[in-house]
Amino acid sequence: MTIYAFRLLVALLLSLASVNGTELNLPVAETFEQPLSADWHWGLGTWIAKEGVLRAFEAGERRHGPVKQRHLSFTEADVRFDFRLEGKASFASFPVDGTRERSHILNFVMGRNVFRIIAHPRKGENVDLVREKITLADDEWHSVHIVLKGEAVTVEFNGHTWTANHPVVAEPKANVGFGGESGGPEGEKAGALEFRRLKITAPH
Repeated sequence: MTIYAFRLLVALLLSLASVNGTELNLPVAETFEQPLSADWHWGLGTWIAKEGVLRAFEAGERRHGPVKQRHLSFTEADVRFDFRLEGKASFASFPVDGTRERSHILNFVMGRNVFRIIAHPRKGENVDLVREKITLADDEWHSVHIVLKGEAVTVEFNGHTWTANHPVVAEPKANVGFGGESGGPEGEKAGALEFRRLKITAPH
């Protein structure tokens, strides 16, 4: 095979892999049985992956909830994970970001009494695509299923299904992550966030 033919083949494979948002780096399955890989590149707070659970709580005096980012380039995706709120923890989140220059794109907020899908059309701008009161059972694992396809986002969570549309949903993404409010600067004594079974695949 000539170099030219090889380049054509690579270009074709990349093109096919990008159809309908399917990326070469999907699927992703995080078991959290071992310490986080280098793909998890930035964060605040303390994050511990052990025995199938990613546990997070505030660390130090800085008053900011835990957050952790993972490199992942994609456009469309089917996302599944479980989370649990412990102690005074009030919400968990699944932020979806672009490049450093683009910053936030979407954020999914699962709180004890509210569920939100937040779009960020521009840096520093927040638009609620969904904001609805809910009741979340304490100290239980909750499953979340998110589908990003074209300009549409669908979420199944807490026995309900929400669908919204916005151009920002179709933008290329560069990072995903976990975050939330774990209870305060007292750290693990105040509360913690726990996540497990993160799986990200191409949507059907």
